Amino acid sequence: MSTIDWNKVTGHVEHRVTFSETDGLGFVHHRSVVVWFEQAREDFFRRYGVPAVTLFREGKYLAVRQLNVRYESFMAYDDALSIRVALTKLGRVAFDFHYRVDNLTTGKLAIRGHTNLVAVEPKPNEPPVLGRIRFPRAPFEPLKVDPDAFYGAPQGAWKPPRWESEEG
Repeated sequence: MSTIDWNKVTGHVEHRVTFSETDGLGFVHHRSVVVWFEQAREDFFRRYGVPAVTLFREGKYLAVRQLNVRYESFMAYDDALSIRVALTKLGRVAFDFHYRVDNLTTGKLAIRGHTNLVAVEPKPNEPPVLGRIRFPRAPFEPLKVDPDAFYGAPQGAWKPPRWESEEG
């Protein structure tokens, strides 16, 4: 069985939970997760040569059609997080990403997530319609991974950098 080098097939951002991302109890509010997923997805596109901002400027729009989030453990104010995204399906019109958020402070998997994105084409004075993915798909084919392998990887399989001590 071969070992996957997750750093070569995923996007990754690190984040420390801010006060504004918490609820009244000091735990992460669910609205924050959508933003983190987008940040990781943008890192993925940038890392593999198709920055999301370039797509936008060229009139190639992607819309989230489906979003799923499963909370595995709590995340609190000031926790250090590793947010990783993997491409799991690539079609002509839509593709799927899976996400995992590891809490580096507690050492626990905090979130499993999934989005389905679709290509849309704007129409003047009308709602957009489904389109086709109009960027080279070939470079992305070898990046597809199995979601079970992605979630089954132990925390630290990609060796995210750790934050330095504030005192040091």
